[in-house]
Amino acid sequence: MAHPHPRIPADFGRGTRRFLLAGLLLLSVVSLAPLRAAAAPPPSGTTDWATQETDHFRFFVQKNDRMTAEAFVQAYGAYAETAFKEISLFFNTAADQKISVYVYADTGSYNTAVGALDRVEIAGIDAIADPRNLDISIALPTFSAHSALEAENQIRHATAHVLAGVASDFNIPRGFDEGIAQYVERVNTPKLARIASVVQTANQQVSLPSWVDLNRAQPLDGEDDLIAASAYSVVAYLIQHQGLPEFQQFLAALKTNPGWRDAMKVAYAPADSNGLYKQWKDKLSVWAATEWSWNLVEGFNLDPAKELLAKGNYKGAQDRLQLSEQLFLALNDQKGRDEVEQLKTECAIGIQAEELMTDTQQALERHTYDRASSYLAKAKAQYDQLPPEQRPDELIATYEALANAGNEATAQLDAATGLSHSWGDYPEARKAARNAGATFATLGDEEKRTEAQSVLNGLDTRQRRLVLMLGALAVLTLAWLALWLWARGPSELKWE
Repeated sequence: MAHPHPRIPADFGRGTRRFLLAGLLLLSVVSLAPLRAAAAPPPSGTTDWATQETDHFRFFVQKNDRMTAEAFVQAYGAYAETAFKEISLFFNTAADQKISVYVYADTGSYNTAVGALDRVEIAGIDAIADPRNLDISIALPTFSAHSALEAENQIRHATAHVLAGVASDFNIPRGFDEGIAQYVERVNTPKLARIASVVQTANQQVSLPSWVDLNRAQPLDGEDDLIAASAYSVVAYLIQHQGLPEFQQFLAALKTNPGWRDAMKVAYAPADSNGLYKQWKDKLSVWAATEWSWNLVEGFNLDPAKELLAKGNYKGAQDRLQLSEQLFLALNDQKGRDEVEQLKTECAIGIQAEELMTDTQQALERHTYDRASSYLAKAKAQYDQLPPEQRPDELIATYEALANAGNEATAQLDAATGLSHSWGDYPEARKAARNAGATFATLGDEEKRTEAQSVLNGLDTRQRRLVLMLGALAVLTLAWLALWLWARGPSELKWE
């Protein structure tokens, strides 16, 4: 794609573009790589550009009152770098020089530049890649109106076209190219659901395009949506059911084989394009119904698993990490596998801690307070290995209070039982039994409350017996005294 003067010879892509500067006018584009139409020279008034660079991109932003080059890179540069890193790993390839990104403030200049290309982009894409020249054109007025997810996906889509071109020596046919570019976008569930619906309807109506039609340079009239959706489903099928390493081999085989069908024979032997096409059609109904949301590229994104971990959803995080583990295993990416393994270890610790908390709850429900304390201590030891924010402190405090209350009440009941055998310890025994019974009633422990009541009743029964015995003894003493007073003679005998 021809661009204004920021594209100097040091920034050449794989084409042999040359710029001749004479005075203030950019004269012409001398030549482009084979199979490309010559791009028109940039319109006048588009030579005022600002430049910013990142590790793998050089951004040229047409000066405007909307966004500076610094602001553009601050807003979107990280998306581009992440896209480059992930897609390069996914394709097992990398560009040997920086990708140029031209950000047009003037829509007319943008339309002129992208209109000179001989490739047709699918609907909804306004970050247009020129893979052979390792550049991307963006219309700032449209692009800046996108949400963060939409903007990131525009960049990922265009970067995928460039890197898929590099991986295949620019021999990748349109259908696979567009399928790949959609596949590496961040998962947008409503968009994928619509793709699945379009493919399912076409499959039911027996109107699916052949892979030959899918890979035409120009899409069939009126079937843009169907071609785009089918392209995605083909790439998704090949990666999920045939394997990522085989897909990488297919891209590499395109460099040295005369056509995509020959490349498929190399990468997927003994299967060929006809056999793979039939397998794709056979599995399409299942894919459209249940598998459409599965996307291996999403395994790069560990943030959802980390967010689930932070919320204490260890099982959900563990399930989410399975995709990442599968991806990094397929890529033989040890660094990624190590990070996933660390997160899985946290998940395992958290799951064990949750199981111990469940055991604690069940022990409390069964009123086995010593076991509850033991389980809770083990759970706390597990949580100590996790970040503090993942520890359910309120629940731990509640369980701890209940277990301690139950253990204390049990000790009081045991003490009351022991003291009940001694008359002298009766007040202490009765107080301990009463307190234990009140605690067991609060805990809903009817069996222990009844036991405490039994000890208390026993003490009261013994007290009543003692009172009655002492009362009877007093009566007998008084009766004896009265009898004695009545029966006794004078205190002194008088003899007359």
